[in-house]
Amino acid sequence: MVHKTDCKDEDFSTAFYFNVAVSIIIYIVLFFSAPIIANFYREPQLILLTRILSLNFILGSFNVVHQAKLTKSLNFKPLAVLSLITTSIGGMVGVVMAYMGFRVWALVAQALTATFLRVVIFPFFTKWHPNKPFNIRSFIYLWEYGSKILATGVVEVVIRNFSNILIGRYYNKEYVGYFSKGQDLADIPATTMASVLGTVTFPMLSKIQNDKNRYTTIYNKVTYNTILITFPVFFLLALLAKPIVILLLTEKWASCIVILQVFLLARMFLPLNMINASVLQSMGATKLYMKLYFITGPLSLLAVVVSIPFGVVAMAWATLAYNVFYYVLFSIVVGRIIGCNFSKQLWALRYILLSLAIMTVSVLICIHWISNMWLQLIIGVVMGGFIYPLCCKRFNLIDADLKQMITSRMNVIVGNFL
Repeated sequence: MVHKTDCKDEDFSTAFYFNVAVSIIIYIVLFFSAPIIANFYREPQLILLTRILSLNFILGSFNVVHQAKLTKSLNFKPLAVLSLITTSIGGMVGVVMAYMGFRVWALVAQALTATFLRVVIFPFFTKWHPNKPFNIRSFIYLWEYGSKILATGVVEVVIRNFSNILIGRYYNKEYVGYFSKGQDLADIPATTMASVLGTVTFPMLSKIQNDKNRYTTIYNKVTYNTILITFPVFFLLALLAKPIVILLLTEKWASCIVILQVFLLARMFLPLNMINASVLQSMGATKLYMKLYFITGPLSLLAVVVSIPFGVVAMAWATLAYNVFYYVLFSIVVGRIIGCNFSKQLWALRYILLSLAIMTVSVLICIHWISNMWLQLIIGVVMGGFIYPLCCKRFNLIDADLKQMITSRMNVIVGNFL
């Protein structure tokens, strides 16, 4: 719907009915599969947990069209406000229930509460509700485009969770905890950045899909600035993984530090992969997108399977190797479609990589002699936050548009503070 330039109410209503119908089918499958899932993990309580938590699929299906309408119109402020409200209230419900001793059910309630609130609040922002009957012509058009994205998304979810499934089957709960915690912590900054980029770049690129020169220019600029801004964040988080884990989770989680560091390096490619996916989707090349993912997906599974005997850290390294390969392959394919040379892109990044290297060495030298975790964290952040911008200024890495955006945002922040 975001890609289609002339969406009508028939399209939105048809998509709404289809999403709800599919979500109900998925819920029925999961409802009857719950005993199998519980038996696989040898956890009987997963039967009820799966059946209750899977209600999120049905609730979430009511929100898809509303979100697409706001995204298509580039109206991101309501999305941010809605996310803040629902996440905050859901989080409070989870905290209260956890404090009352509901344990894992607190997480279930947190997820369901946030999604239910979106169902209630979204219509107030979009001023829309399904008001047309199901249209078969509209469905055929949307299915022709969206079925490839749907198939790719399903395979992607399966592959992303395959590591956890294997660890849960072949390793004890302690290793599952270390692997999952390292992965989850790395996913927080990665999914946040990727979500923001995907929300902005896809509708923006869809609007200029017929202007190839402008399209290529914007793609290069977005990719370059994404690496310029996000890579130092992931590098710095990886360098300071030890104090972060010790201070947030205590010493008993120290075994997940290396796993977290590797996953942070792997996940820093996620925002870039989101940009490449937005290019293929905005150009209407969803079939190519699906083919590429169906080719690379089995390689990801192979990397996980081969690394299992060598431990959970080796599985994390296998994930990093796959993410690098995935990024390079998709970047080359995207470059050929829009006329952008990947080797020139890499060469343009040389001073960013040099700046990252200088920041890394500087932070490591500073925190090496410090044993106090709080001091390591504070000094590491200050040093990284000083050295990297200094290098960017020295090598003139920040263009005028980005500099103006940063200045305006800083002025807003300072103005609000004062």
